[in-house]
Amino acid sequence: MVDKKSTVDTWKKKKWYDINADSTFDERKIGETVAVLPKSLMGRNLKKGLNELTGNIRDSSFEITFKVNKITGSKADTQITLFEAKAGFLRRMIRRQKSKIEPVFYVTTKDGTKLKIKVMAITGAKFTTPLRTQARKAVVDFFTEEIIAKTTKEAWNDIIFQHVAEKCKIKLIKLGYINKVMVIKVMLV
Repeated sequence: MVDKKSTVDTWKKKKWYDINADSTFDERKIGETVAVLPKSLMGRNLKKGLNELTGNIRDSSFEITFKVNKITGSKADTQITLFEAKAGFLRRMIRRQKSKIEPVFYVTTKDGTKLKIKVMAITGAKFTTPLRTQARKAVVDFFTEEIIAKTTKEAWNDIIFQHVAEKCKIKLIKLGYINKVMVIKVMLV
């Protein structure tokens, strides 16, 4: 006679947890997930489009990745770990006879969080090599100066909504015609 093994349905043991956004987005509910133990939720990533969080269709070119870092009861709190522009959006911005300046640099906020930032500046006309070098240095210096003086929440807010990039564009106009300055990728280190 064959002995039948009884199987246990693990789905019945799982509980639902609400995933809340970072304090930058007022800790709004962005999703839900299941887990047997709350500690198994730690470190899970959730990617959302910026337009889903703001309700503005113009923000559909950007994505934010949240990582679960704290669980209280049936709620999982997250922090922003990555902000990036979609590749198709960036390809549409580049044209002939323009210069693209893309510095990548590290900045530490006032409260000790280290961020890796990639900025893209598109010029209205072709820049010479020394002028591109000068523009790259101006972008890095401006962003570093702005973000060092801010807390992590203020820095994410200014980066995500491109406030710092707009201020930087005004400063770069002194070097020549600049079409666009935007933060295209930020990673929590």
